[in-house]
Amino acid sequence: MAKRKDQQQEVVPSKNAPIKTFLIEDVSASVFSRENSVKGEMRTFYSVSFSRSYRDSAGKRKYVKTFNLEDLGKIVSLAQQADEYIRGLLNSQQAA
Repeated sequence: MAKRKDQQQEVVPSKNAPIKTFLIEDVSASVFSRENSVKGEMRTFYSVSFSRSYRDSAGKRKYVKTFNLEDLGKIVSLAQQADEYIRGLLNSQQAA
């Protein structure tokens, strides 16, 4: 069984870049934010994208959004981490 590596990566926000990425081995969860006007008031909405990386026969890194049975536990853990992160952001926004 492969060693489990849990990593977090802070990213400087840009228009299409994730605000945070969580990584377990070759599976990642990227958190994105977007601002939308709702009834004239700006609101922040969050979404999460999951991906798995691998190297092709030429050694080039590729990314896919399909997962093997062995990846499902990683997805669950990453989803929990992303959930806690987003809820923390929402709680800090409400407190402000």
